[in-house]
Amino acid sequence: MDYFIIDYNVEGQNTLALEDSIMQKGRPITAGSKMLDNFIAPINATVVDKLSNEYKIAGKTVMDEFGIPSFFSGESDEISGAIKAVVDNAVSFSLCNDVFGKYRKQAADNKLCYIHPTYGTVSRYGLVPVASSMDQIGIVCKDMREGFKLLSLIAGNDEKDGAMFSEKSYSYDNNEQDLTLAIPDSVIRMADKNVQDAIGDFAKNFKTTSLDLEHFNVYKQVMYILSCAEISNNISRYDGVNFGYRTSNYTNIDELYTNSRTEGFGYHAKLTAIMGTMVLTENNYKTYYDKAMKLRRLIKDGVSFEGYDIIVLPCDIGKDPYDNLSLYSLANLAGLPSVSFSYKGQGIQLIANVRKESSLLTAWEVCMK
Repeated sequence: MDYFIIDYNVEGQNTLALEDSIMQKGRPITAGSKMLDNFIAPINATVVDKLSNEYKIAGKTVMDEFGIPSFFSGESDEISGAIKAVVDNAVSFSLCNDVFGKYRKQAADNKLCYIHPTYGTVSRYGLVPVASSMDQIGIVCKDMREGFKLLSLIAGNDEKDGAMFSEKSYSYDNNEQDLTLAIPDSVIRMADKNVQDAIGDFAKNFKTTSLDLEHFNVYKQVMYILSCAEISNNISRYDGVNFGYRTSNYTNIDELYTNSRTEGFGYHAKLTAIMGTMVLTENNYKTYYDKAMKLRRLIKDGVSFEGYDIIVLPCDIGKDPYDNLSLYSLANLAGLPSVSFSYKGQGIQLIANVRKESSLLTAWEVCMK
């Protein structure tokens, strides 16, 4: 697989790849869509400006159109460009936006780590928006320590992103002791026996407590409804008139809109836009979108982190990717930090309270000694 859509021919240590949704001034950016063919980024993303000379950008990686995975339509997904570039040692790190858990799962499947920071700690300025209330640039890496070193460089308040915490910088250190792990037994029992055993072995290193993820049965539905609504709203700007690909096949304004979007968007973007528009219509708003927003609040309030520091989850509970979406929804819906990695050959995900990434690093280091 060609993992770079643009290869800058940069080699060496501490090289990194950018998913092709992160802007570099003067460079092409497509977000995986024909809609942005020939578009040149007018700005640098804040994460690009924050990179020191220690890190060199090696290229832009192939991605799903606007980050929408094909598994939404029942198709299987190939390994992502951002993951493959690190697996093949083309780069040391990849920066990408993982809304639906694809990168988090594939990182663990390929013995890599994925760091998903707290929402509001890494600027989204210069990131092509997908689902704005869930977008968060994360890091694919081989070593969690090195990944957090990079995170400490790109995290911190940016006045150009209005959804950020006020801290100007963050330090992620292994400085926490006596962590307590919360075990959602009913969820873990859905996983393969080998995954259950790996989580059980992992948990032996910590104090543990049971946790009931009360609304887990609707995580994926809430995630799907809200993400479709936000994506539909975000990609509505691509109309062929003010912005985006413009068809040459039209005789009036209606044909210009219709044909530009028909030709410019792929199947998955069209399907997501239709679903998002449906849940936002007057007749469906209260039934779907409003209800999903209320459930999102219940989901967030249901994880208090009182009496525990970290929630442990599998990275896979079956062959249906839509079921697996439930595993990755909590971090996105509640704005929580998470990491995923391979332990004893099985994918494990850890989730901590807001701005408690250091707990995740500590837990990983304890078990990787």
